[in-house]
Amino acid sequence: MFVSRRRKDKEEGIALVLVLVFLAFFSILVSDFLYRARLNTYLTFNQTEQVRARFLAEAGLSSAEGLLLHSAPFTRNYRGNFQNQFINLFECTCYSVQGLFGFQKQERESEQSLGGECGEWKLVLDWPIEEDTIHLEISDETARLNLNALVKKSMGGEGAEEYTDYKHIVSELIKFRLNELGFDVSDEEIDGLIELIIDWLDWGEVSGRFDHDFNEYYQDGDRIYSNKNGPMDSVSELRMIPGVNEEIYYALKDFFTVYPLSTDGEDFLEKVNINLAPLAVVYALIRGASYRGGIAEIDEEQALEYAREIIESGIDENGFLKDRQIPNELPYELKIKLRSSFILDANPPQTRYYHILSSALTSSGVNYTIEAVMMIVPGSSKPRYLYWREG
Repeated sequence: MFVSRRRKDKEEGIALVLVLVFLAFFSILVSDFLYRARLNTYLTFNQTEQVRARFLAEAGLSSAEGLLLHSAPFTRNYRGNFQNQFINLFECTCYSVQGLFGFQKQERESEQSLGGECGEWKLVLDWPIEEDTIHLEISDETARLNLNALVKKSMGGEGAEEYTDYKHIVSELIKFRLNELGFDVSDEEIDGLIELIIDWLDWGEVSGRFDHDFNEYYQDGDRIYSNKNGPMDSVSELRMIPGVNEEIYYALKDFFTVYPLSTDGEDFLEKVNINLAPLAVVYALIRGASYRGGIAEIDEEQALEYAREIIESGIDENGFLKDRQIPNELPYELKIKLRSSFILDANPPQTRYYHILSSALTSSGVNYTIEAVMMIVPGSSKPRYLYWREG
């Protein structure tokens, strides 16, 4: 009887242990199921929000298409008719240090408060869609310096030669930006960087010989890549140039383009829409175009003073935008050189290039941005996209 009782207690103990093990195992299964259910719900919601944000960003881009196709006449009055029609939506962008990768647009001035260190005008719109928001920025791509214009097709059409006068302008812009942001870079290092960019761009045979390659290939750590020997497809290719790190790239990228073509389509456009250009670009045009025999005839302080005067001349007493004027004090030969070679004349109908940034923010905090460069040909019903990046 005593033995039977001990056996029964033992069996009950084992049963209790088994029940506890089963409950623990079942609890783990239930917890895992609930966790997976919550995770799937979160992932589904997040994916839905990502899709929603992307569609909103695309809607902003479609709005930009309609605005630029139907509201920007291709006449000499282009700036007045288009920009003053939407004057309250235009903002003047400044650049400063911010963020992990260095240099991003940080602050803007109103159209009435120009600010001496700004100068780049862009159309900025923000509008709500229910509880979501779309942010749209439209700027003129021809208000930047074209890196691809550093080389021009040779007379024989079989290669590309450096454009010396334009080389000085690009060099002055790089020097201005890097000095402005406190980089310790010598003139020799900047000249070396320009030579490497030209080496990346030139191609074919020039005057009976192949282009002056300094390098057939480059090495970045374990990665080896060949010299391109052709035009850049996007400004981000600057990262491929030796010596251009992330900080230098982000310091320069908003001041350069690679897209606008000349009227004949044979070369890349070196002329700039000075009416919308930032201070650094206007400064580089003045100082770079003043070079003779490898020496600038206008010093840095005087060039900066002229650049600020040009920018301030582009807004009237009522806050409306108007054509910027070249100062009368500028040497006559330099004024002729700027107007004939480096300043875009909006008189004849011509293809336009725009930089579009469309960003959407959903009510749950999901953000999606599309950055694009759009080309519009006069009389066309649809734009052509030259660059597209989203995420």
